Amino acid sequence: MKKVSVLIVQKILNENNFSIELAKILDIQQQSVLGLAKRNSNKLTLFIAVQFYKEKGFTEEEIFLQPKINSN
Repeated sequence: MKKVSVLIVQKILNENNFSIELAKILDIQQQSVLGLAKRNSNKLTLFIAVQFYKEKGFTEEEIFLQPKINSN
């Protein structure tokens, strides 16, 4: 399962307007969005949310947590 990056989580938790706008788009309360960010919920990767992040200028590489590559 994909998760959003720490950059997106921090943006949600630290910028009031960003989290309010995301809440409106997801049709949930701002407190719920903050809870999703604290848990890094998969709901933050819904298509409509990803479109919102892109509209705010984020690239896919910035939006999604990059998988760790094992060097064994």
